[in-house]
Amino acid sequence: MNTRTAIIPLLLTALLAFSGKATPTEAPESVVTVANDVWPPFVENEGKSGLALDIVSAAMLTQGIRIEVTIKPWARAMKDVNDGKNDLLLATWSSPERQKSLLFSEPYLKNRLRFIKRAGDPFEYTGLNSLQGKRIGIVNDYSYTDEFARSDKFIREPHQDLLANLRMLAVKRLDLTVEDEIVASYRFYQLHLVDSYQFTGPPLTVKDLCVSSGRNNPKSQALIKAFNQGLKVIMDNGVYEQLLTHYGAMLHSKEMPEIIRPLNPAANYPAAPVSPMYASTVLPASRLNTR
Repeated sequence: MNTRTAIIPLLLTALLAFSGKATPTEAPESVVTVANDVWPPFVENEGKSGLALDIVSAAMLTQGIRIEVTIKPWARAMKDVNDGKNDLLLATWSSPERQKSLLFSEPYLKNRLRFIKRAGDPFEYTGLNSLQGKRIGIVNDYSYTDEFARSDKFIREPHQDLLANLRMLAVKRLDLTVEDEIVASYRFYQLHLVDSYQFTGPPLTVKDLCVSSGRNNPKSQALIKAFNQGLKVIMDNGVYEQLLTHYGAMLHSKEMPEIIRPLNPAANYPAAPVSPMYASTVLPASRLNTR
């Protein structure tokens, strides 16, 4: 487990100072605890930040709130926020089941979930019926779709994270795994696995990415309201767009998928980047744009 107080990176400091809204030099009124797993490039480890963490930090700072981040496995992070040991989950997908115990913010990004296969595997995903008999790696306590979760056409095998699923896929103990397209692409790049895996077919779903807080936490409503207000501030003052531009340029330089903003239809974005490794053998590759 890795606990750290969020250190505002130089980029975020400069953007907040330029906007004139709640710079880090202004004394925060409170500190809240945030839990998440490592999920690059949205949430980095070892003192790094990440797109999701930068957005949430910037939004909360406009409301006089500084966040303290604890990195832990996702299932543990979910439990600790539900139990009130941590105040917020940094990057969460909503579902009817989760809404029973968590309050969710307005979405600040979207995630496109795609199936991943070993490079050279002729299988192509065309819908849930095409998964008949497949063994699919999932992450403990992730929320996919109700239809995917209920289907008896295939086997869902839970593991701690994407890396565990990729290891199982490599040794053929899994047929497929499923993950956010940007996260998977970024991991392939980091671990020099660009020749080992491919995406297949259309997305399983496109999810809203939100902050969430346990309903039993007496601060939950105030914290979600504060984030929503702060998100509007950084969208209005240009900080949000500049963060997306910065991270988008980094992803574009590595020929990775484009970041999906919460207000734009997912269909307007290309399904895969130009690199042959990332492109499905069914869907044509398209170049990233700078929308």
